[in-house]
Amino acid sequence: MSYLPCELHCHTVHSDGDFQVRELLEKAKQSDLSLIALTDHNTFSGHSELDDSLLPAIRGIEWTTYFGHMLVLGAREFVDWRDASVSNIDEKIAKVKEAGAVVGIAHPFQIGSPVCTGGRWEFNVKNWDNVDYMEIWHEDLSDITSENKQALNLWTSLLDSGYKIAAAYGRDWHRPENGGIYGCTYLNTDLCINEKSALDAIKNGRTVVSAGVKFFFRMHRHGGTFNIGDTVRRGTYVFSFFTDIHTSLSANWIKDLSLSTIKIVTNGGKVVLETRYDQRHVHLPLEKGHWYRAELWCELKGKSRAIAITSPIYCR
Repeated sequence: MSYLPCELHCHTVHSDGDFQVRELLEKAKQSDLSLIALTDHNTFSGHSELDDSLLPAIRGIEWTTYFGHMLVLGAREFVDWRDASVSNIDEKIAKVKEAGAVVGIAHPFQIGSPVCTGGRWEFNVKNWDNVDYMEIWHEDLSDITSENKQALNLWTSLLDSGYKIAAAYGRDWHRPENGGIYGCTYLNTDLCINEKSALDAIKNGRTVVSAGVKFFFRMHRHGGTFNIGDTVRRGTYVFSFFTDIHTSLSANWIKDLSLSTIKIVTNGGKVVLETRYDQRHVHLPLEKGHWYRAELWCELKGKSRAIAITSPIYCR
């Protein structure tokens, strides 16, 4: 299995971006990304210009409404977003799922009007089972913003409520940037990376949100191996961690980085284990009805912060 860096939130001149489609693909390839999702606002018009021989891509769209932005990836047919409302969003999401799409919540706590009308998530979702992933981090990661803190807290609360929602990073890529820390979503697939295998990875919760550093874990018990996104029985497991700072997509800030610890986090955001960043194996008993994610922490510019967060495994 391979964890490959992907960007799931991109725009071009077909909506409000500066990139031509081919230019976006070339820039993503130069940035060592393995796949992108083209998610222009309320239009599919750029899809015909995608070239998978240059870089694999997911055909997507960003539903852009007055009540929130929703990423719809891989839909087989058109579903009208124009009558989406706070009260009927579950019905609209169900139709999107019927069309074979993967559904993601974009930047749920982005500043709204007048900066970005509709950017903050205000839809009243009742059936979160139909939501596949959420952007818990987005845009420039140089500072720990209140938007990203709130998104992480919302995701944690949904996990606590029993929903299996994958974590994602959204660069919301519109144009080339100068400076900043821009991350990716690592997707775990045992197949060649393409639209189908990437969508399957998201649906199965095999994602890691990162500021560029590759980080993930596997678990072992009684001869079996389990991966991020899996559901397991209660019992004591061996966690095996993999950390590779040299694969960072943001090499310009590596010199300021000092890795510190790995944390295993469970329900309520509680840290149940903390160990050195270079620890390879730890034993941990898992409790029924709990989820467990791993976080890689560092010291960066005098601040302690997470630079990678995995989606959870679940203990039934």
